[in-house]
Amino acid sequence: MERISNTGRTAIVYRVGKDLVGKMPRTLGSKEFMAEIDNAFGVERQLLTRLGVHPRIVRYYGPNKMEGEKDGLLLGEANCGDLQSYIDKNDNEIDNTLRRKWSLQITEAVAHVHEKGIVHSNISTTNVLVHQTGQTTDLILADFGGSRCVELGLDGELIPDDPFFNPHLTTFESPKVDVFSLGIVIYIIMTGHYPFHPRPAPQNEERFIYGDHVRALFDQGKFPDLSEVPFGGVIAGCCSEHRFETAKEVVAALEAEMQPHAPWRFKSVEGFFAQLVTRITVVDCMVFLAWIAWELVLTGASKRSGN
Repeated sequence: MERISNTGRTAIVYRVGKDLVGKMPRTLGSKEFMAEIDNAFGVERQLLTRLGVHPRIVRYYGPNKMEGEKDGLLLGEANCGDLQSYIDKNDNEIDNTLRRKWSLQITEAVAHVHEKGIVHSNISTTNVLVHQTGQTTDLILADFGGSRCVELGLDGELIPDDPFFNPHLTTFESPKVDVFSLGIVIYIIMTGHYPFHPRPAPQNEERFIYGDHVRALFDQGKFPDLSEVPFGGVIAGCCSEHRFETAKEVVAALEAEMQPHAPWRFKSVEGFFAQLVTRITVVDCMVFLAWIAWELVLTGASKRSGN
């Protein structure tokens, strides 16, 4: 059995079969740490069951059993590792089309989580996995051991690490916890680096120095310039302007950004208004007003012909 990850705080991951991994609890530590691990695995098992099968959520196949060990989780394998490692190694080969697709995919994953009454609570680029099938590369959200679900009375008791944590939050049961983290993930996808830090992501002791630095900047309301960043308006809505309550709203805003600007080309009125919120320009407003005027003309003509 091949060990493929030993970096998790509460778990070790093994490859146990074709496209399958076993996430197994660590077995050494204090009584309190063992209780934390038991809670994390219990939370993750129940929440993955609640989430069901979704293309953007790690697939749960049931318990994974190893002789002499507590039951773990049998999960689908993502064959390209975590998103942060992938970006650090391959950023120059990732084109903007793929970055935009990934941004929407991870947002759709978080939207599904929120629709199920769950707050992930620990979204980061290391908890997003990359999976390649043929020439297609997709993202998958994983690691629900620290998540919360009020309806089921489950609390994994984690909050996001820096820079994915909003220092202004005082309660952690709201989807807003994830919305801020999601904005940071989209920023990293679109730029290839952490906020206020060049690629690659900080490692080891540097992580703590960087964490203190970026938390202080966020606490002061400072955020990197987004004027030249694709999806900058959406990222701002998640992280600096705090306009979005749930990931579903972020999905609508991203879809609006990815559509042509003409209002009749949007999938919905909601999508058009999301575009107005994230990137209002004089041209947008003029086109929208012209569209309304044209609809009124058509309505008036229809009524006259009917008379």
